[in-house]
Order: sequence, then C-alpha cells, then structure tokens
Amino acid sequence: MKKIFNYITIFLLLGGASACKKDFLARDPYGVLNDSEFFKTDGAGLKLLTSCYQPISESWGFTINRVAIGDEAVDNADAGGSDPGDRPQTTEVGRGKPLTSNSLLFETWNNRFSGIGKCNIALNGFATQGSNLVENGVPVPAKTVSRYIAEAKVLRAWYYLDLIVVFREVPLVNTVQLPDTRLEKASLADLRDQVYADLNEAIAEVNLPRSSALNSSEIGRISKDAAYALKAKAALFFAGMIEQGLLPGTANSEYLLAKDAAGEVVRTGNLSLLPDYQSLFLGDYQVGPKSKENILGVMYAYNPAFGTSGNSFAIMNVGRNNVGGWGGNTPTRDLASAFNEADPRRLFTIISHNDIFKTSAGGQEIHNYRGYFNDFNLQQSRKAFVPQSYRQNNDLTRSNWQPYLIRYSEVLLMYAEAIYRSGGAKTEALKYVNEVRKRAFVTTSKVDQGAIFRNFASTLKPISESEFNAKYALKESDDFIPAILNERRCELALEGVRLYDLVRNGIYAETMQKFHKKYGFADKGRDASNTSWPFPIPQIEIDRSNSILTQHPNYL
Repeated sequence: MKKIFNYITIFLLLGGASACKKDFLARDPYGVLNDSEFFKTDGAGLKLLTSCYQPISESWGFTINRVAIGDEAVDNADAGGSDPGDRPQTTEVGRGKPLTSNSLLFETWNNRFSGIGKCNIALNGFATQGSNLVENGVPVPAKTVSRYIAEAKVLRAWYYLDLIVVFREVPLVNTVQLPDTRLEKASLADLRDQVYADLNEAIAEVNLPRSSALNSSEIGRISKDAAYALKAKAALFFAGMIEQGLLPGTANSEYLLAKDAAGEVVRTGNLSLLPDYQSLFLGDYQVGPKSKENILGVMYAYNPAFGTSGNSFAIMNVGRNNVGGWGGNTPTRDLASAFNEADPRRLFTIISHNDIFKTSAGGQEIHNYRGYFNDFNLQQSRKAFVPQSYRQNNDLTRSNWQPYLIRYSEVLLMYAEAIYRSGGAKTEALKYVNEVRKRAFVTTSKVDQGAIFRNFASTLKPISESEFNAKYALKESDDFIPAILNERRCELALEGVRLYDLVRNGIYAETMQKFHKKYGFADKGRDASNTSWPFPIPQIEIDRSNSILTQHPNYL
C-alpha cells in the first residue's frame, strides 16, 4: 500500500509538471519584488535606510547587550538578576575568560554584523538604483540619496567599531555577500582603514546636515557631528592599539585626528550641555533626547496605536521585588566609590537599597533590593529607572525610556584627552574637562525630582562657582590621564563605554584583577589576564565557515 501511494504521488507530480507551460514556470512568484521593482515603490529609499538603523533599536541585541558588555562585564556593574543562574553569559565574560560558546558575545557579533549587512545592502541599492527612488509620488532628489549613503556609512563604521572593541580582528565585509560566503578575519589596520574611509566620506558629504540643522522629525538620525564624534572615538581607540603594539603607525597622528574631529564638533557644532545632568535621566525623556547635548541616540516612544512598545532595558535593569523590574545591571560598590561625595552624578546614576520614590497615586515606593542576585551591591541603575509618573499604567515597559549613544559631554572629554595626549597645552585640555565637571557640581540639581528619599543626596549641598574652582575643578597639578578616565567613568557610567576605556588604555587586566582582589563577588575578574582580550569569536561562526574563519590565538 505504501509503494502504491508513493507511485501515485510521483505520477501526479510528474503529470502536473508536464502540464505546466514553460512561461508559467518562468514567472516570478506572486508577492515578491525584485530589486528594480522594489526601488520604484513609494518610500523604498527611506525604508532601506531605516533598516540600517534597526539593529541599534533592538532591546536585547543592542541596548541591553551594549551595557552588559560595556559595564556589567567590567568593574562598573554586575549582571544582577534573580539568582546566580540568571544571565550567566554576562557573569562568565566578567570573570575574564569566557567560553567560545558564550551567548552574550554571539549576541554582539550577530547584531553588529546584521547591521553591517543591512548597510551593505542599502549602499549597494542606493548606488545602483538611487535614480529610481520615489517618495510621495515624486522622484527623490540626488542630494537626498547622497545623504542616505552618508548615514549608512556612519552606521557601518559604528557597528564595526563596536565589534573591534570586543573582538579586535573580525571579517571585513563591505559589499553584499552571498548567504554562504565566509571570510577570515581582516587585519586591525584594514579594519581601521575601513572605519576611517566610511567616516571621512560621510563627513565630506555636503548633504549630511549638522545636528543643529535637524528638524524635530529628524531627531535621532545621523548628522555630521555624529560622524565627527565617532571618528574622534575611533581615533582614540586606534591610538591605544598603536601604543600597545597591536597596530602599525604613530599614536600621536591618531591623537591629532581625534583632536581635529572632536574639535570640529566643539567649535562649529553649535552644541551644548544641558545645565542639569538630571534632565538627561529624569524619566520623561522629552528634554534630554531633544536637547543640543544628544548627538546620537535611539528614539523610542511607547505608542500602542502604532504597535510600538518601550525598550526592555527599562524593565530588565531596574530593581526586583515591589519595584517590578528584573534586577539586572547592578552598579558596583567600586563604581559608587569612584564619585566624589559632592558629585550629584552619583545620585542620578545609582539607586540605593531603601531609597524611596513617589508613586503615581501620591504614595511611596520603597526600593527593596534584598533577596536576589543584587544582595551584594544593594544598588540599581538610576539611568534605567523610570519613575511611575512617567510610565503608562504603572508598567515599566510602557515609557519613553531611551539610551544615549553619543553625548556632547563625551565629545568634550574626548577633545580634552586628545589635546593633552597630542602634546597640547594642559591648561587648554583642562578647560573642557572642567566644563563637564562644572555642570555636575554647580548647576546640576541636588534633589531627585522623582524621589522622596535618596541615600546619596545626604552628602550633597549647593556649590558656588568660586567654591568649585577652588575645591573641585581639575588642576594642572593633577595627574591628567587617571583623572580624565575617572571623569569619563563618572559622566558616562552605565552607558556602555567602560570596556572601551579599559581596553584602549591597556588596563583591562590589571583593573579586573584589582577588582577581584578587593571584592571577589561572583568571581568577577578571577581569570582576567593579558590573554583575556580580544574576547573569543563565537564558535558557531567558525563552524558555519567550515573553519575559514579562525579563532583568536588566545582562545585556541
């Protein structure tokens, strides 16, 4: 009976095939557009550009991942969670010798290469089909297509720099590849050239606007200032690689590149700091993202009418128990001790156990951090926390929380560092560091508007400009490099940049070893050594490549 069924099936298939006309078989499937047809559809160009931004809008693949790699895997924060079995992939990286099967590293690799692939597809499409683009029924001007290309190139450079900070050498893919194509790692020098080429071409594009020229509907899009800022960030990193003997060239030339790029933003970008640091993380996310301080961010809005939800970061990385979060991203005691007690940035970075916030109904929300994996630090992130008055239906996933990827304060600090490292006057460099510090100590509020009681508020008091200059401003007698690295740590804590600073300065291993010796919680830093970084390429990628892609020697 089985044989008969098989024969009948084969007969029917053959008969059906013979009955088909050749022209029918040659037709394209219904509902599928080829490239040329897609580019003639209304809004195709903007849709393709939007796809390049999509990976940085992912909650788990990017927003949560970036802070897990950049802060939780080093000395700024721990993974947190419900118990030691929660988020073990982050804890494993934090120990200093992750497995090649580590899922956090695979998540980083997958997300950033997804972004690179989308940028390659978009760039190829704009180059070959740009003249066919239509928006609202009319042809898209060539200058708009040129802007799209510049944005995609900056995004590709962003994704590559992220990968380099974690893995150092990775495959260089700058064209559309067939699905089964696999490449070996490129040299760090070639990767540097690609990052600079993308950024330089974007900066040279006259149709890429400055941040100050973006209208309200374009906030969050790449600007020329974002390209300059990213170039400065890349140059500081590559200078560190040269100083560590990992890249040919002269470090001073890279520091000069960083100085020139950051200087363009500072001198001609028409940007500024918000007077109050609290405004960035208050919880409304209306002032900060739309301000002249936000150079590049991910614009989120909770809007159920359009099917959009808030970023999962805002529930993943706040306290458990009655607060209702999942308890991830727990700031360390070491981070808390890095702040001067008179610095209110600590107040707006770290929430302490037993801090009390206002509820929507006018009551009290006491933050209880006992009884889960945060039992050691007893701290959570204020930068992740949205007070009840800024949530819909008291739901942590229903808010406008969003991350900052590049803020003007970071550019000021990069500019100061590049001036000093390239041999410039220390007095000039100190001016830009103290611009950031003055905002913190003098004009930032000493009271958390969303709270009733904050432990870290008890050491704060009003500070006049003269008192700041006398007691808190950095001076020429201060050791500049340690001071500016600590300033970056305090200003940018829990925003995903700490690993970048440790690696480029060649102090990852010693920092993590000291951390383990002092705290030892969850064995963080236990296995950290000079062979810890670069972190391993995910084994699944090596397997997929049929071993064309090879593992870093330090993880063989």
